[in-house]
Amino acid sequence: MATFPILYSGQKYDIKQFLQDHPGGVNTLERYKGRSVQKAMETFGHSVSAYHMLCDFKVDTAFQSSLTGEVSANGRIVTAHDRNKQAEDIAFLEELESRIDWSKPLLAQLHKIATDYEMWVNSAVFRTCRLFQNPLLESLTYTPWYLVPVFWVPVILYLGVTQFLKNVFCEDRCPEDSLTVVQYCAHLLFGLVTWTVLEYSLHRWVFHLDPGSSLKMIQIHFLIHGLHHKMPFDSLRQVFPTCPSAGYN
Repeated sequence: MATFPILYSGQKYDIKQFLQDHPGGVNTLERYKGRSVQKAMETFGHSVSAYHMLCDFKVDTAFQSSLTGEVSANGRIVTAHDRNKQAEDIAFLEELESRIDWSKPLLAQLHKIATDYEMWVNSAVFRTCRLFQNPLLESLTYTPWYLVPVFWVPVILYLGVTQFLKNVFCEDRCPEDSLTVVQYCAHLLFGLVTWTVLEYSLHRWVFHLDPGSSLKMIQIHFLIHGLHHKMPFDSLRQVFPTCPSAGYN
């Protein structure tokens, strides 16, 4: 498929790269090829970030259409949220994004948007980025999702089996605090519930703390979780890298 053109408010966009990542799947988008998606996006309640990401697919050639809608002078789609903003505020959002050079390592540029980090990091884009200049460090930030179960499932199974043999199925070698099968299963259930609550708490509160004006805290926040808000469809950074997570555990 060479291109996948769609229309929005008299502007033409090519979303070929986004087809596989769209939550509704390719089949949902097929009916809109070459047509306007304006009514559909409004009907199905697309987020502000969806409109920001759409801007990354804008075709730079002129396109005449009788479609109506609001588009800024440089082609940025004005969302329902933007309609409540002053022109100066919208211009500031566009200027804020322009401070970053996406062809260079991103982590070293965060000082450019530090004073408005929260606003910047929550304006999602459909892009990939380089975080570190050092190639070794950079390679450690790429993690295909399947690497997580490939690495951790064998570790979990190994620990589960060895602990079962040591503390339950141990016959005359059992320690004084050995467990019954029911107690062992209860321990597993307790660990599963505890880890689930811990993971939810980390994502819900810790990862969404305001890093303030400290550049170091901003960089740490961006590495741990902020990049998921800024680049939610970067397929190689959707899970936490195995190396630091293994070191933590």
